[in-house]
Amino acid sequence: MRNNKIILMSTIAGIALAATVGIAAAERGPGGHHGMRGHGPDMFEMFDLNKDGEVTRQEVEDARDVRFGETDTNGDGQISAEEMQAKMMARIEKHQQRMFERLDADKDGSLSAEEMQGGHRGERFARMFDRVDANDDGKITKDEAEAAREKRQERHGQRHGADQ
Repeated sequence: MRNNKIILMSTIAGIALAATVGIAAAERGPGGHHGMRGHGPDMFEMFDLNKDGEVTRQEVEDARDVRFGETDTNGDGQISAEEMQAKMMARIEKHQQRMFERLDADKDGSLSAEEMQGGHRGERFARMFDRVDANDDGKITKDEAEAAREKRQERHGQRHGADQ
């Protein structure tokens, strides 16, 4: 029963995270305000419509039009809230499936508590906790969380400050 609760809560958290990421991406549109930098080869491939290894301004505009057309399922030239929601849910489902497949180490079609907590993801969260727990007392205070958030914002600003 405890494992089922862990799996359920982890799934809900994953869906919430995926929804947040998807909504943010939808609000920014293709490339976001940072262009294609930081999005890796998938983003480049999405824009390189003729697959010549280069992305032109026209290809970016065409990719935007293609994405709009894919979302405008009734073809009326406008995207309704329902169409946007359907597009976002499809993205979330795809992301969730990939995440599930990555976590399912033994490929048995279900996630154990160990699979949910283990591997590089578990190690990453442990390192993140340790970074935020500035005084190494095994607890994170509001002040430590706020300091970590400010530090993260400073790093983000240093990387992207020239873009803004």
